[in-house]
Amino acid sequence: MTRYRIADDVAWVSHEDLDNGGTPTAYVTRLPQGPPTTLEGPACVVWLALAEGGSPAEITAAAAQMWGAEPADIDEDVLSLVEELVRLDLVTTA
Repeated sequence: MTRYRIADDVAWVSHEDLDNGGTPTAYVTRLPQGPPTTLEGPACVVWLALAEGGSPAEITAAAAQMWGAEPADIDEDVLSLVEELVRLDLVTTA
């Protein structure tokens, strides 16, 4: 089973303000070469779910819980974003 995690050479910070209606944002970059990437809203929520690592289903479930969505409603979008983050070398498979 494929499992994902944030790559070892990636640094990131996030601002999470879901309780106050704000948009969560994560600033992500590979060190030392970059470039920086900004993930906002649902993309940031997926990133935060990825911080715990896991299978596609586990990441989708965590993101759905944070965002207040049903996993079945977001699973294709989550997998698409995770695959793009893998292509950008920000996320690796374990």
